[in-house]
Amino acid sequence: MKLLTKINRSYLKYGLLVFLIADVIIILMINYILKDEIDQQLRLETKEIVRNLEETGNFQNIYPTAIAQKTDKSEEKVYQPKDTIIYDAIQDVMIPFREFSKSKIINGINYRVTTRHMLMEFNDIFALFTVLISVVLFLVFLGFLLFTQKLNTMLWETFNKNIERLRSYSFNSPSKLELTATGINEFDDLNHVLSMMSSRLEKDYTATKEFSANAAHELQTPLAVIRNKCENLFSNSKLDKNTIETIREIYLSTDKLSGITKALLLLAKIDHGQFNEKDHVSLNQIFKYWINSFIDVIQDRNLIVSISATDNCQLLMDKRLANLLIQNIFANSIKHSNIGEEISICLAKDYFTITNSGEKAINQPDMIFNRFYTESQNIGSTGIGLAIVKKIADHYKIDINYSFKDFKHLFTFKLQDC
Repeated sequence: MKLLTKINRSYLKYGLLVFLIADVIIILMINYILKDEIDQQLRLETKEIVRNLEETGNFQNIYPTAIAQKTDKSEEKVYQPKDTIIYDAIQDVMIPFREFSKSKIINGINYRVTTRHMLMEFNDIFALFTVLISVVLFLVFLGFLLFTQKLNTMLWETFNKNIERLRSYSFNSPSKLELTATGINEFDDLNHVLSMMSSRLEKDYTATKEFSANAAHELQTPLAVIRNKCENLFSNSKLDKNTIETIREIYLSTDKLSGITKALLLLAKIDHGQFNEKDHVSLNQIFKYWINSFIDVIQDRNLIVSISATDNCQLLMDKRLANLLIQNIFANSIKHSNIGEEISICLAKDYFTITNSGEKAINQPDMIFNRFYTESQNIGSTGIGLAIVKKIADHYKIDINYSFKDFKHLFTFKLQDC
C-alpha cells in the first residue's frame, strides 16, 4: 500500500469519527439556539399581550399560540419555558410546541398568559442538519483531498524519479548513482545516505568480483600442475599398486577441486549479474544436445532416455545459463539413476519435468539445493550442481518442486518467461 493511500484512508477513518461527533454536537447546539430564540420571541409576545390587556382590558385568543385566560389564583409568577405537545384534530397528529406562561394581575383581574410556538421534531432537525453537514463536510473533504493530492504529486515527483533511478541502477553500470535534490531535508538526507551506501557497496562488489575471478584463476594453475604430475606418475612402471591407487585418489580429488572452483566462480558471476543477455532458447533442442553429449555415459549405464514435448517452449533467458541449467539437472539424473532404468523428460508450454529412478526419497529435500549438500557417497559428486540449478532458477523466477513416488524422483520446473 502506498503511503499517500494509507494517509488518505486514515483521514477518511478519523474523518468519519469526527463527523459523527461533530454532527451530534452541532445538532444539539442548533436545537439549543433555536429554543433560546423561540423563548425570547415568546417572552416578547407575552409582554405584548400583557400590554394590550393593560391598555384595552381585552384580548382575542388565538389558539393554541396566544392565550390569555382569567384565573382564580391571585399571583404573579413567570413559568420556565417548556416543551409540550398538542393534538391537532384536523391532521390527527400530536404536534410539538414550545410554551411560555406568565401569571399576572391586570387591572384587578387575575390572568394567565400563555404563548406557544410550533417546534420541529428532533428527528426532523437531526435528519435535515445531518444531510446539510454531510454535504458540507464531504465537499470540504473532497477539496482537501484534491488539494493534498496535487500538493503531494508536486512534493513527491522528484522522490519518485529517484526511486526509478534506484530501481534501474546496477553495479555493472559505468556511471555512478546520482540522485536529484528534492529541497526537502528528510528526502535529501535519505539521498545522501543512499549515495554513500551505493558507493560502499559498489566498492565491495568490485572487490568481491575481482577476488572471485583472481582466486579461481590462480587456483587453476597449481591444480593443473598437480594433475599433470599425477598423469606422469601413472606412466611410471616402478610404482606399486597401492602407490598408484593413492595417486589416483589425488588426481580425482584434484579434478573435483577444480570443478568446485569453476562452479563457485560461476555462482559468483550469476550473483554479480554477469549473465544479462536474453534470447529465445528452445528447451527441446538443449535437452537433445545434452542427451547426445552424455550418450557414452548413458550407454555405459544402460539407461533409457525418453523425451516428450507437448509444446516447444521458447524460454527467454541467457543461452549459457539455459545450457548450464539443463546440463546440471540432466547430469544429476544420470548420476543418481539405477543402472538399466529410464530417465523421462516431459516438456510443456509453461513447465518441464525430469524423472529418474531411485531406491528411496531424499531424506532432506529442502536442503538438496544448498551448496555442498549431498546424500550420495559418490566420489564424483561435488554438491554444487543443484545449487547452480537453483541459482539460475531463482535468477529467472522459475519455481522448482521435488517429489518422490513409485521409486521415482520427479523435478518439476514451472516457467515464467515462456
